[in-house]
Amino acid sequence: MGDRFYWIIIIVLCVGAGCLLWLMYRKIQQLTKKNRELSEQKENDLKASLYLDLAPYKLDPHLLKNALNAIQSHAYHSYHALDKLSNVLDYILYESDDKFVKLKDEVSFAQNLIEINRLKVSPLFDLHMRIKIAPEAGNLIIAPFITINPIENAFKHADVQSENSFISIVFETVENTFFLSVSYKIQPNTMYKNAGHGGIGDKTFKKRLDKLYGGNYKLMTEQKDDVYHVKLEIKLHAND
Repeated sequence: MGDRFYWIIIIVLCVGAGCLLWLMYRKIQQLTKKNRELSEQKENDLKASLYLDLAPYKLDPHLLKNALNAIQSHAYHSYHALDKLSNVLDYILYESDDKFVKLKDEVSFAQNLIEINRLKVSPLFDLHMRIKIAPEAGNLIIAPFITINPIENAFKHADVQSENSFISIVFETVENTFFLSVSYKIQPNTMYKNAGHGGIGDKTFKKRLDKLYGGNYKLMTEQKDDVYHVKLEIKLHAND
């Protein structure tokens, strides 16, 4: 009797321990599953949050391609402009110390300045430049920077927004006389006095012409409708 009771107690304890272990195993499984679900939910929430944070910064590859093409185009134009600017600086630093320079050097300087200013306007803008100077006339001498004032005014005051706007710049020599003609369309209904002309720069320009050339030059300005014209005529001489 005593042995039977003893075995009954052992069996009950074993069954109880087994049930307890099974309950603990189920509880662990439930906790593991819940923890995994929470981790997955947290990961999904994090991904969603990152997506929302980064979504505004996602770019269309076509936009990047277009940006690359634009950068390449600007790089070419920038290189071109820097080359022209280098030539301008060389002229300012090394070739303009003398009272007079060769006409071909002054015109080359003006060309470089025009090309630099070309970057300010649309590629479709009608910017016309023509040079009609015989090779032998290129060695005539002229005051440095004497061509700049009319050209700078053209880029400063021209109406670059209208479809039919333009800037026309012509360098020409007839025998020993140099001609610079600059024409450009200004804002509609703008009079000469209101277009920013006649300022300190223009007065200084005329005083310099008077001092250097006296009666050997002519400076003519005229406005017809919305087009402004400047014509400079200077009698040059050879570098004796």
